[in-house]
Amino acid sequence: MKWTPWRSCSLLIVLMLSPLLLLISLYPSATELVKLRNALVFNVITEAEADWPGTAFPASFRQEQTPLPLALTGLMQPVMTEHAAKDLEFVLANAQRLNLHHKRKGGAIQANTAHTFNIIAEQQQGYCADYTQVINVLAYAIGVPVREWAIAFDGFGGHGHAFNEIWDDRRQQWIMLDVFNGFYPVRRDDQQPLSVLAFRQLLQQSPEQIQLQLIPDSAFGFRDEAMAIRYFQRGTDQFYLWWANDQLTQESTAIVRHLAAISIHLSQLAAIVSGQYPQIKAISQSDNQQLLEEMLQLKRWLWRLFYLELLLLVCLLICLYRALTSRSGS
Repeated sequence: MKWTPWRSCSLLIVLMLSPLLLLISLYPSATELVKLRNALVFNVITEAEADWPGTAFPASFRQEQTPLPLALTGLMQPVMTEHAAKDLEFVLANAQRLNLHHKRKGGAIQANTAHTFNIIAEQQQGYCADYTQVINVLAYAIGVPVREWAIAFDGFGGHGHAFNEIWDDRRQQWIMLDVFNGFYPVRRDDQQPLSVLAFRQLLQQSPEQIQLQLIPDSAFGFRDEAMAIRYFQRGTDQFYLWWANDQLTQESTAIVRHLAAISIHLSQLAAIVSGQYPQIKAISQSDNQQLLEEMLQLKRWLWRLFYLELLLLVCLLICLYRALTSRSGS
């Protein structure tokens, strides 16, 4: 049987599809696919490396610079308070436009910020990452530094939770803010708000010192405080920080915007490859070293696979060109 250029093309297609089918078989669920996405942008830092003030972002942290689009300008005009300080109370006053007194419901919205904002405010739908997306942009609109954190319960996959941390200029500290679940944590003895790192430390060492302060006029996302604390304790070894808050910049990138209309997963892949997708910085501690190394190994394997697929694609295009030119020549 004669070996033709078309047979070579067919072989290359099989070689390209085989590892992709293997990935689908190994990671069949949506939460496991999130783990693959997270692995591509996964990094490790110490707690000390995450403990920087909101007045001095690291140079590598991508801060939002894109002006608010017209669709958001009217929605996110600052609501002024009596003192109008850039503090927790100022952020909470502005967050009230999301109608947080309603119980949150529904699945992921996964749309641009303007559409997500309207769905949350009008229908109280969405999941935690939709709320963090809106709070990121809301904080930017009112001039408050913001970071986004997440925890996982499945080895840094999609089974977990996302929440914000805002910089309180009056108190000169970060304050954890879980808008989706309607609370921020405080220290029980002095009622001082907690940063994410302080909250995590108390979860591990003295959970009885944690009190959850409900956001005024907001529905609480758990049956009771004890249930909420147990929930977060499950993920103390899998806290990670998203190393960017430039949601609007990501949305305005042409290739990401156009591909989002086709598939959110394809859009995210394009953002990762083009460097637009934010990096993950997982907090290292003594008892999660194996988890971290597994993710770093998966990251190395996935990027090798990506470059192999890219090489095979180039070979396939060359093969197709030769097959077509040989046909036209005959």
